[in-house]
Amino acid sequence: MVRPAWVLPDGEPAATTRLPGPGDARWSGTFERELTLAEADRQIRADIAAQGWVWRHRSLDDTDPTAVQCALWDAGGAEIPYGLGAGKGPGAPAHVGARFEAVEHAFTGPTALESLPVRLVEATALGEGPFAADRAVRDLARQDGARVACVRYEALDGGPGFDVPVYLWAPWYPPPTSKATAVRRGLGDTADYRSALAYSVNSGCAIGATGDEALLHALNEWVERDAFALFLLRSVYDRGPMPPQVNRTDLPPTLRSHLDRAEDLVGGPVTLLDLTTDLGVPTVMAYGHRPFGVEAGEGAGARTGSGAAAVKHRYGLGASLWGGLAAERAITEFVQDELLSRMVSEQVASGDRSEPYAGLIADHDIDAHVRARLRDHPRLLACAMLDFSDRLPEAPRGPLPRETVPLGTPVPDQHAAVVERITAAGHRVAAHRLQVLAHGTTVVQVQCPGLERFHLVTQGHVALPGARGRRSRAVGTERDAG
Repeated sequence: MVRPAWVLPDGEPAATTRLPGPGDARWSGTFERELTLAEADRQIRADIAAQGWVWRHRSLDDTDPTAVQCALWDAGGAEIPYGLGAGKGPGAPAHVGARFEAVEHAFTGPTALESLPVRLVEATALGEGPFAADRAVRDLARQDGARVACVRYEALDGGPGFDVPVYLWAPWYPPPTSKATAVRRGLGDTADYRSALAYSVNSGCAIGATGDEALLHALNEWVERDAFALFLLRSVYDRGPMPPQVNRTDLPPTLRSHLDRAEDLVGGPVTLLDLTTDLGVPTVMAYGHRPFGVEAGEGAGARTGSGAAAVKHRYGLGASLWGGLAAERAITEFVQDELLSRMVSEQVASGDRSEPYAGLIADHDIDAHVRARLRDHPRLLACAMLDFSDRLPEAPRGPLPRETVPLGTPVPDQHAAVVERITAAGHRVAAHRLQVLAHGTTVVQVQCPGLERFHLVTQGHVALPGARGRRSRAVGTERDAG
């Protein structure tokens, strides 16, 4: 694809495009928002300006649903660390979403430490609290005498607050680089993070026009990634039963149109799978049958579930208390993933490092690294490459996940409902507000100890399953001994 140009705010199409209002079918995201899209747009613009930042956008395609990128700079023209975001869906919401995500990434990157109330906790103490049975913390908690940088989180489940290690949600914190090591030493953190690297992921980092919006989206992200992890473990690694395949005929016209757009974009079929777990929050995956970049005429080994696929299958995920919105998110994320991946591939191939955020964009080009790391482990490689298209005929047909709360349910009641479902499954839920900006935009971090992280295999990390994952394993398969 030809890389689109970055556009200054005054020249962006969204500046003159009418934004969808309450109840407008072009933006079903209104069900999970407390502000209209126009109000949210004005607010995020004002909060970016209040930081002294400027932004640019680029639209990656002119057909809806699409993907839009937003990048942030300071007044002197320097890139804001990690200040690159993407939005998805119809053009106008995608522009606004990109602005929000760029701000989220800026405040969940390394600069978060500037305002983070870090406290040092003895590593062994982490083995006695909510993380006692969490695989992501277990090995680190055995380091007698080590001190771990943590933040005290406020409980959302009615229980006491608890300490959360920074490394759990900040992948930039634990790597053994000289820069990260210096940061940890400066904080007094003496832990050895080698065993923890595979578990560090930004799950639960979210932004909203209000704190309640941000909490809802952080919680739904945890549900979505936990469901994805359990699916990969049970259905792909263990080759256990496949989840239901959503009937296309059950989709409303807007979703059928979005699915047609996804299939036109990749030149092949896209299937919706219902990944909803015992948590009871509808979760949907949009899955491309054909690996990206593999033409239909190439050998069968490149297109079937052999664990030897040369490249990854495209996918998108969505979770929401409304099944239709979960499916919409999955499809629009699929489109976003395709467009962003094309742009990354083209930019990396060009070798042009003068583009804005070129280094950060190049960091997303990881498929070759993942293949090399997992090539001797075909079942893990199949999980990483989403290589299960040969299993789709086994997936039973089913309806679109149902709506689990009435339309019009207030956002605070929605996130309370998600918390209730997570705690009913035996997990604590706690949050910390990372940033509340001048006009109300809020960035949060949520943790749900014990929810699964095996989905990190798609990034080449082997996050061994915890108790929840082990309980979900397909009967009669080889079990993880750890």
